[in-house]
Amino acid sequence: MVEIIVSVVIQVAKCLAPSIERQFSYVRDYTSNFENLKTQVEKLEGEIMSMEHAVNDAERKCEEIEQNVQNWLASANKAIVEAKKFVGDEATENKHSFKGFCPNLKMRRRLRKEAVRQLDAIVKLREDGRFERISHSIIPEDTLLMSNKGYEDFESRISTLNDILGALRNPDISMLGICGMGGIGKTMLAKEVARKAKNNKLFDLVVFSEMKKSRCVVNEDGFSKKFLSGALEEEEAWSLFKKMAGDYVEGSELKCVARDVAKECVGLPVSIVAVARALRSASIFKWKDALKQLRRPSSTNFKHIQPEAYKATALSYDKLEGEELKNLFLLIGYAYVESIDELLRYGVGLGLFQGISKLDEARDRVSTLVYKLKASCMLLDEGLPMHDVIRDVAISIVSAEKNVFTATGELFDGCMEWSDENAVKLYTSIVLRDIKTNVLPDRVLPECPQLKLFSVRADHQESSSLTIPNNFFEKMIQVRVINLTYMNLLPLPSSLGLLSNLRTLSLCYCKLLDISVTGELKKLEILCLRGSDIQQLPVELGQLTWLKLLDLRDCSKLEVIPPNILSNLSHLEDLNIGDNSFDKWDVEVDGVKNASLDELKHLTSLELQIRDVNGLPRGLFFEKLERYRILIGDSWNWKYNIWSRDFRIELNSKISLKDGLSVQLQGIEHLGLYGLQEQDVHNFVNEPVKVGSSQLKHLWIEGCDDALNPAELKLFPNLEELRADAKHIATNNSLFPEDLICKLKCLEAEFGAESPTIFSLDDFLQRFHAMKVLRIGGGRHAQEAKEKAENGMEVIIREVNKCFDLKHFLKQGSAIMDNLEQLNISECSHC
Repeated sequence: MVEIIVSVVIQVAKCLAPSIERQFSYVRDYTSNFENLKTQVEKLEGEIMSMEHAVNDAERKCEEIEQNVQNWLASANKAIVEAKKFVGDEATENKHSFKGFCPNLKMRRRLRKEAVRQLDAIVKLREDGRFERISHSIIPEDTLLMSNKGYEDFESRISTLNDILGALRNPDISMLGICGMGGIGKTMLAKEVARKAKNNKLFDLVVFSEMKKSRCVVNEDGFSKKFLSGALEEEEAWSLFKKMAGDYVEGSELKCVARDVAKECVGLPVSIVAVARALRSASIFKWKDALKQLRRPSSTNFKHIQPEAYKATALSYDKLEGEELKNLFLLIGYAYVESIDELLRYGVGLGLFQGISKLDEARDRVSTLVYKLKASCMLLDEGLPMHDVIRDVAISIVSAEKNVFTATGELFDGCMEWSDENAVKLYTSIVLRDIKTNVLPDRVLPECPQLKLFSVRADHQESSSLTIPNNFFEKMIQVRVINLTYMNLLPLPSSLGLLSNLRTLSLCYCKLLDISVTGELKKLEILCLRGSDIQQLPVELGQLTWLKLLDLRDCSKLEVIPPNILSNLSHLEDLNIGDNSFDKWDVEVDGVKNASLDELKHLTSLELQIRDVNGLPRGLFFEKLERYRILIGDSWNWKYNIWSRDFRIELNSKISLKDGLSVQLQGIEHLGLYGLQEQDVHNFVNEPVKVGSSQLKHLWIEGCDDALNPAELKLFPNLEELRADAKHIATNNSLFPEDLICKLKCLEAEFGAESPTIFSLDDFLQRFHAMKVLRIGGGRHAQEAKEKAENGMEVIIREVNKCFDLKHFLKQGSAIMDNLEQLNISECSHC
């Protein structure tokens, strides 16, 4: 009997031996990966610390941190949090399992797989963390040589300006400050100081940077010397007022009341400009009504705004034409909108544009309204910047009249604000910006029946700590726009799927994994995932049949878009999928076949980049596209673009121009050709004709060794900008005909290895009648310096390996020099 039992035990042991061996193998593998993971985490933490030190140094120099560095830091910090949690949790959970050797093969596999995933992610982050540069100057040094647009050289400012310049020469003064009330002109004065300091060579390097109030490198007690910038004198104020309103205010009927209106602006430039522009060309009764409004007591409680400045800005707001324009102004102010794209997302989501159903129409409307706001001086020139005083007034108006709650950074006390349920119920918009801690309540938000917009933007350095509870959105049933930026959305709250009225969902630069819940948002029109680390689009996304815009720019980890998702989006008009994003069309990834470009035929607007030119599909048609930006190949800089119809392709011996242009794009405005081959010459002439060559305004031909017949280029009668190798321009065998050259507004001559050593300009200068910009360079990646003359030519000279004769240029180039105010030569060792 005993022998039988022993025999059975032996047989059982033989059967179990392979299983036991496998489990020991899993334990060994897991332990090895576990230890490697801890080692890599420690190394990554050290690299993060070094990078943060470098970032802090750059910020102290008033430099802007590169976006890819910001993204890397955010991703690296999140990965550290995840890895440490995994290491801690699994060590605790499996301590007893390994000790008692619980034979759970499934758990071992899961642990090993997760450890490998975490290890690979950390190793990749360390590899990706090597940057050529981490920051750049916000305003290039050389632009300080330009005239300070908008600066008025008032007598009352001259003595202050000279005193400041004198202080800068004093070695005992390390930091000085310009003080004064909001809207007094401190920024303009500081820009003029910077320009003078550079021109007078007080310093080797001059950098100008504007800081947001919430982030302001400074304590006034730390200033070695302070200078007070005061109000304008009465006649100075009147001179500026006339300039903004027009000389017609000098008429006998208006002069008296206009002078009184100007006096009510109490010498504040921001108020003078805003009021004068608001009343420009107005009738006498409007001037009188404005004067009455300015003389009424102000109800503002802003401690940093002069009552007169508030009343002046409020008057300018009242004079804006129509509720649409007023609502857009307020939205830009209280939501801190920074771009046309962002404004479009908000505006469409909130339903601000009446009688408009197409995105292109909405984009045109937004551009028109922004133009009007800039014309009225409610917005500054570049982008959508708004003066602090004007923004504060906008926030004051929406807080009092529209129940909008907005807060920035440390000014927001989460616990106190969210505890007032009666106030929260009345809010129509909630905007939180640059939040550094997790201020959101750890429970469902109180009922918000009026809420239409909810926006939270985390400080990008703190993004890993900002999360949203799963049930947070349960009582936001009427919300139409949700914007979450730099947030940890692992997982995406399931209560988001309850928002049946949501029109715009923006999850920019967020930590994302599974977004399948978005498939329940049946009325969604705009979905923005820009800069997120999503890896795969869920099939549920194809249920969003009312979606009009999908933004996937800068989604560098996106590798899988299953078939039929994009084609099922029957109302999709606009797809943005360029700029370091998905480009693995029609290939298999992890067992999933990706979508093909054929699914995009119904679009009217497309941003697309295909880096592997050899993977370009043949016979691709985009007949419906009205607005596009398509870059094929690795030779193109995505950031450089101002055109609405832009096509660029990199050609080689296998890919011909015929293959690329068979996309049948309509009305190309900008055409870029790199590596034009001999077999492409015929197609260069014939194919563009089919797609509307008469609309071509910008032509770049790079890396082209073959000459074209000059007569062929007469096919482009409206060409304004030409970039080509210097050998095609500066020699007798010019590629380009005389009548074409004479019409150009911008010319860039590239010096390659075969270019002429001397760039003779005698005949060249005489042919430039309409020229506004001349670039002379030698290499597509060279650093460039440029100067703009307000009424003349802009000359950009980049580093060249074979220099043109500069002395000859200065001596013989009178045709240019008569118009040229500035000339700058950058990094040219031959000059």
